[in-house]
Amino acid sequence: MKITVIHPDLKRSQFRFSERKTTKVSALFKHLPPGATIKGLGKKIDVGKDCLLNDIFTHGDVIEAVYTEGSRVRRLSRWVKVSPDPCMITLDTTDQRVEMPCGHSITPQALFDYCWHELEKGSSKITCPYVTDLKGDRCGYRWHSDVILLYTAMTRTEKMVFRKRLDINRIKQQELQSSNVLPDDVIISHLHNSPKLPHYGNVLKCRACPKCWSIIEHVSGCLSMTCQYPSCNFRFCFRCLDEYSNGYNHNSCRVAPLQFSDTNVKPC
Repeated sequence: MKITVIHPDLKRSQFRFSERKTTKVSALFKHLPPGATIKGLGKKIDVGKDCLLNDIFTHGDVIEAVYTEGSRVRRLSRWVKVSPDPCMITLDTTDQRVEMPCGHSITPQALFDYCWHELEKGSSKITCPYVTDLKGDRCGYRWHSDVILLYTAMTRTEKMVFRKRLDINRIKQQELQSSNVLPDDVIISHLHNSPKLPHYGNVLKCRACPKCWSIIEHVSGCLSMTCQYPSCNFRFCFRCLDEYSNGYNHNSCRVAPLQFSDTNVKPC
């Protein structure tokens, strides 16, 4: 009997089992993390129901594996620096802790939960929550998204949703923080119907300055752009629309979502 399992990261695994009537469903759960359940065929089954495999599945069935909270261990890359200090959020000293660029320690799961909480609040910048003194002052060091993705050991699907949600939050905050009047329908339509640059993939030829919303058309040169509107002079990346930083390689950044779009992404 062949059964295909779809994991949360969309990877597929195929398992073959004996079709004898004595084979129990626990044989399938031996291939899954502790605490996992399976969905499919109109049923939800956990390891506690140790019935016969033949009573539930037939050859060629495709099912979905669901990992309950805590069942998936976030294994760190060997390139990540491990810290001996307690987790800054949970104070845990048993699970591995990573040392963030600011020097403070956190477990991968606590980092994952904290970052998603910040995204759900609409944050576009993830900063260190470590409390530095009795007054409640925080470290506030901004963690780069690439560091977060590495240190949380996210799956491919989690990375995709995280990046998209972070981009959308940033665009929404830029729209709300604009010091000028938001563009009218004509200007918004101009942005949404902009052609794409021929040599930069999906980068639009026309973008609005993230600070003053002046419409800027890319004519030539690199993607580093400085707004020429009086009193603005905001320098940003034409691809990701984030503030340009000499310490970050914007040649590998992601294309920002369409400005003034109602697109929304829900976390996994």
